Amino acid sequence: MWRLGIVDFDSSHCVEFTRRFHHAGVERDDFVDGARVVAGWPGDSVMGPERIPGFTAEMRTLGVELVERPEELIDRIDAVVVTSMCGAAHLPRVRPFLKAGKHAFVDKPFACSLSDAEEMLRLAQQHHVTLLNSSGMRFAHEITQLIEMQKTVGAVTGAVTYGPAKRAPGNPGLLHYGVHAVELLYQILGTGCESVTTTHSEGAEVVTGHWADGRIGTVRGTRRGSTAYGFVAFCEHGVIARDVSTRGTYARLCRAMLHSFETHQPVIPHASNLEVLRFIHAALASEQSQGAVVRLDQVPSA
Repeated sequence: MWRLGIVDFDSSHCVEFTRRFHHAGVERDDFVDGARVVAGWPGDSVMGPERIPGFTAEMRTLGVELVERPEELIDRIDAVVVTSMCGAAHLPRVRPFLKAGKHAFVDKPFACSLSDAEEMLRLAQQHHVTLLNSSGMRFAHEITQLIEMQKTVGAVTGAVTYGPAKRAPGNPGLLHYGVHAVELLYQILGTGCESVTTTHSEGAEVVTGHWADGRIGTVRGTRRGSTAYGFVAFCEHGVIARDVSTRGTYARLCRAMLHSFETHQPVIPHASNLEVLRFIHAALASEQSQGAVVRLDQVPSA
């Protein structure tokens, strides 16, 4: 039984993950065996401090012991789950746990800068621990179906994904909600994007990425009207279009978390995490340059 600690309660994910590990308040299909959230630190927040009291009360109801300082968690847990809403908080939050030899899951967005993400990965390698970052959308049932269908429709030659792209100060560009649609695209196409261009308006943005092998991948982030998730995958022998449901994604993400800790292999490659960050920063740079082509290798680390 993995003993988990959760850090920062300004995101609903602290409660959603705990419900699944504790078999409380969710359907039986969403139960996740093999771990328990034994303690947590409510923390603070630059993006949503008003959310912390409510989620703290829910965590107490779920039987999670609260500590006054994050360092108090270290001797009580096997792995830490960092759920801070702001990506810039993730490196300082996870650093002491990685240095103490604890496995870690860092919630979306992985970081707000490449340098922070690279430092987290360096610390994990140095201290021989597993570090996982992923959107739950990578584990959506429809994505699993697409992978299985490729046996008959062939490889994916290009894709369009879409989803909500509400922005928030603290997580620039698509790093806030838009990261989910970006990670959907990367789960379908894999890494290899070289450059992007962005078309932007108040209600939406469209980011078109050019992969090194000639494939084109597009993300539409929506802020007005329906903001459902979905994809269109262009395959060798067919076109697959699906709405993507969020149902079950928290549970599958929690299972992926435990599998990564147990096998010492993150189910989402670190190369994909880093390229997602580069893609989003390049998309924002293109937006700010009136749609100019921006290469991912031109994205600064800081």
